[in-house]
Amino acid sequence: MRSLILFLTSFFFISCGTESEETIENEIVHWDANTIVFTPVDIQGNLLIKQKIKPLNGMGNGPLYTYQNGHFINDWTNSFKDLNIPIIRFHDIEYFNAQNKAINISAIFPDEQADALTEASYDFTATDQLMKAAMSTGAKIIFRLGENIQNIGSATGSNKPPKDFHKWAKIAERIVAHYEDGWNDGYFYKNIMWEVWNEPDVEKCWDGTFDDYCEFYKIVWQCIHTLHPKADISPSYAYDKENRTKLYQFIIQNNLDIKHCFYHRYWDNFSTVEEYTTDLKNELKQFGLEADIIMNEWNFLSSEDNFNNNDLGKTFIAIQTPLIATWYAQQLIHMQAAENLAGAVYYTSDMPGLWTGLYRLNNTGDIVLLPTYDIFKYFGELYKLGNEIAADNLPEDISALAASDGKEMGIMVVNYSDKKKNTKIAINNISLQNRDILINEIPYQLDSEYIDIEMSHYEVSFISISELKQ
Repeated sequence: MRSLILFLTSFFFISCGTESEETIENEIVHWDANTIVFTPVDIQGNLLIKQKIKPLNGMGNGPLYTYQNGHFINDWTNSFKDLNIPIIRFHDIEYFNAQNKAINISAIFPDEQADALTEASYDFTATDQLMKAAMSTGAKIIFRLGENIQNIGSATGSNKPPKDFHKWAKIAERIVAHYEDGWNDGYFYKNIMWEVWNEPDVEKCWDGTFDDYCEFYKIVWQCIHTLHPKADISPSYAYDKENRTKLYQFIIQNNLDIKHCFYHRYWDNFSTVEEYTTDLKNELKQFGLEADIIMNEWNFLSSEDNFNNNDLGKTFIAIQTPLIATWYAQQLIHMQAAENLAGAVYYTSDMPGLWTGLYRLNNTGDIVLLPTYDIFKYFGELYKLGNEIAADNLPEDISALAASDGKEMGIMVVNYSDKKKNTKIAINNISLQNRDILINEIPYQLDSEYIDIEMSHYEVSFISISELKQ
């Protein structure tokens, strides 16, 4: 994986004007088929915006890991800030740690016979540390109210529905009170999405009927909503369409609500994400429900593996490779283009060697960053810049995503093919003449009209352009 960083110490709009988000049509220069063309500004210098860069680089768990002796021993807070992580979802937390001290209801409320209204019944120690660190990154939180999946290797999982739905709901409500209303020496956090359980039509998560889950959601929603009417509460994702239909009917019939339509995606091709999110949106509309769609679990899955049988060896090997890092970049571009997708969360940041592609642990336990870290870094830079700039032309087999805040511009270019590519990048209405340009690692040629880069097969490059001002 090679990164391409382009710094222009200064360059000028062809004509001056005040910055604006209004799109104004202007004459576009036509380039050849090998040129990526962007028009960040019109001829008056107004910023041309396609849409906002969406929070698609969310992360499962973190930024603290490995709870021992009352505290977490690994802190990735600075890395999360560096990556501009916009959403953190807590689920399958400390998956291999048998201490079970954080996030899970059984961790926070360890004695199920205790009084749900008594402060001493709760142990918020580890979860408070996680929440405080997560909030310090500026990310929004998806807090899964429930338990880790009961799967191979899980030291903390449980798929058993609560014995007493009403008591469990009260425990969940007190957790909301702790983090939103300050109860029990708590906090007054905002931007928390409360997700009720995980995958309720998967036996490894919910060993009960889906009708049971619908009733469970009603009791939990009503208990929380009564005391916290502004709380952001949603059900978890049901894979089966009939179950989703049943759930939406139940929500309407019982005057409940859904703030977010969460869904999960593990596959080797995300090109259908637009179609699927549109289908989910239409399912909601059939019942008069409005909810943004967040893919709060996603990752690569090899077509040669069997997800349901935990036959995932090829997947786990592939996730560590530069090839799949390039695949991640391609999928993030697909997701950005999906009109009805509001956000996404990568599963996950705390299973190196398995579902985590950002880093691995070497023989001494030290963290070694992998190419996927760069991909999330690149997309995080685009997210920070904020405004997507449309590509007016893309060469065959090349994908690109660009963003600008009016002062700087970033471009992520992906060659997800088995061929080397000589690609030009042209910026309409911006003069590149007589500028100091530093291109790191990738060979380049520069003339007055375009940047010429050579890309190896399955490679991602990132270009940063600074000083977008008169």
